Amino acid sequence: MENTVVLNISGTKFEVSVNTFNNMMSTESDAKLKLDILKENNPSCYFLERNFEVFTAVLSYFQGNGLHVPALTCIAEFKKELDFWGIDPQEIEPCCYSKYIGFFDDQKALTILTDDQTERITERTELQRRVKATGWLSIQAKVWSVLEEPSFNMFAKGYFYISAFFVIVSIAALVCGTHPTFMRSLRESEWEEFFGEEYPQYSGHFDSSGSSTNTTLIPLPTHAKAPLDFLSYLDFITTAFFSVEFILRFIFCPNKKKFISSFLNLVDIFSLCVMYSKYIVEAINPREKYTATVFDIVHCFQIVRVFRLFRLVKNFIGFRVLLYALKASTWEVLLMSLFLVVAMLMFSAFVFFSGDTAFTSIPDAFWWAIVTMTTVGYGDMYPTQPLSKTIGAVCAVTGVCLLAIIIPIFVNNFLLFYSYSKVWGSKDNANTNKGGTKKNNIISSKSKVSPDC
Repeated sequence: MENTVVLNISGTKFEVSVNTFNNMMSTESDAKLKLDILKENNPSCYFLERNFEVFTAVLSYFQGNGLHVPALTCIAEFKKELDFWGIDPQEIEPCCYSKYIGFFDDQKALTILTDDQTERITERTELQRRVKATGWLSIQAKVWSVLEEPSFNMFAKGYFYISAFFVIVSIAALVCGTHPTFMRSLRESEWEEFFGEEYPQYSGHFDSSGSSTNTTLIPLPTHAKAPLDFLSYLDFITTAFFSVEFILRFIFCPNKKKFISSFLNLVDIFSLCVMYSKYIVEAINPREKYTATVFDIVHCFQIVRVFRLFRLVKNFIGFRVLLYALKASTWEVLLMSLFLVVAMLMFSAFVFFSGDTAFTSIPDAFWWAIVTMTTVGYGDMYPTQPLSKTIGAVCAVTGVCLLAIIIPIFVNNFLLFYSYSKVWGSKDNANTNKGGTKKNNIISSKSKVSPDC
């Protein structure tokens, strides 16, 4: 017993040699300070309220057997014990170090989620405080809650369904307006708008008395079509709804600066500007409504209204988790894109210089390389000679390997965020049910001498 020291770690006793104990005392740590204090009272028995499971790994390290992470121990708890005993994490054995580093990489990635959730909770708390206030602050908070939080009350839920209906109708009108089924021939008044001053040259087409005998009439353009009337009405109605909605949201938004910088609100502003510019141009030059012109480039920007669908799902945790995973995987996505570009350049050059006449230039081979590496393979361009076929096979295998290496990183980030969001949601619901208060029993971790030693 003279050559051993007893350490009582939260009730579990460890009898260690004096040499091992001296190794523990040789580090500059909180443990050394506490043991120095306890040594004056009982030099052969010490009581510390620490994690006894982690202490087995610490003891093994001081005995010279290497530092390993216990299988069922939280890495954060393990890190806290290493700091207490003054052990550098670099001392962890390679077999466990990847697990240790991976945990803190995950925690770093999760800061995206935790910061966003903390901000949302803060905003929700402030909004609830304003709802209970009086005057304009209360009115502003209540109306904003109806517009922004479908779970606020029945009016908010009803508004959510109405807004979702208009979003779907708006997108449906845009899509249907491009299909021949929903197009019609122009009426006489519309032809008059279309031709303008040239209309008298075509007026014979609408004169039933002379059209059958006049064979010198200039034929009407076949490409001029107009959407069915109900689609135009739907466009006017949805534009008016989104305009009123945007004005209301801007008036009752508590944070105007954040409102203007929001992506979804920028989509609304842009899509409304496109719609109103369309109406203005068509009013100035009615021909724009019936034929393809340079202004159609502006019309194509109407597709941004599709992003309004994101407003319907922005409060669902699954959608936010997807955005978090994309944000956390930005570097991996850029790395994958870089690899694909390099591989595209290489294989495009290889297949061009192989002598295959199917590839007339390296830029033309870019398309073939991309669809081959992504395993799409449209078949519009393919190798026809043995050498180029070999290059194509290597190109396909390379593309599969690149995707197989990078994509799982994004999937892992998504699963990490999704699992953590469920825990966060459960805690949030529990706190709400308890009135937002928690009662914790705090046990002092101050070391003391145990009389049982």
